[in-house]
Amino acid sequence: MAMSITIDILDGILNRLKEVHGRELAIEYFPEQPANYRLNHPVGAVLISYSRSSFATNEAIDSTWMNREMTIPLTLMFRQLHGKAGVIAYLDKLRLTLTGWIPPHCDVSLKPVSESFLAQNAGVWQYALDFTTKTNQIQADMGISPHLAYEDIP
Repeated sequence: MAMSITIDILDGILNRLKEVHGRELAIEYFPEQPANYRLNHPVGAVLISYSRSSFATNEAIDSTWMNREMTIPLTLMFRQLHGKAGVIAYLDKLRLTLTGWIPPHCDVSLKPVSESFLAQNAGVWQYALDFTTKTNQIQADMGISPHLAYEDIP
C-alpha cells in the first residue's frame, strides 16, 4: 500500500519523464535547498515538485468524497535558450510528453496550465511549466483505502 498518493503521483511523473527524456536531460525532484542546487548536466534539468491542491465542494450527504485538483510545477534549468537543446524547444517537448498522460491515482490526464520565464542566472535559463490533474479525496473511515486508484474504487 502506498504511503502517499501525492508522492506516487510525483514518482509517476518523474518516471514518465525519465523514460522519454532521461538520456538527454537530468530529471530530478526539486531540491530541498534550492539555493544550493547546481546544474551538473551539460544540457539541462527538469525539476519536479508539488505546489498546491484545490478541493471541490462535497456533494455527498453521508460521507466526504471530493475532487482534488493538483498543480504540479516543473522547473526547467537549461544552459541554452534557443536551438534544439534550448529550454524553449524543451518546453514544447515536455508539454507533448505529459499532456494527456494519466499519472497513478488520477482520473484526469495532465493538462498544461501555464509556463513562464523565471530567471537567467550565471548562464542558466530557468522556466516554469505547470500542469494540473485530478484525483479524489475521501474520508478515511469509509472502508475504502484512500490509496486506491479511482478506477479501483467500487
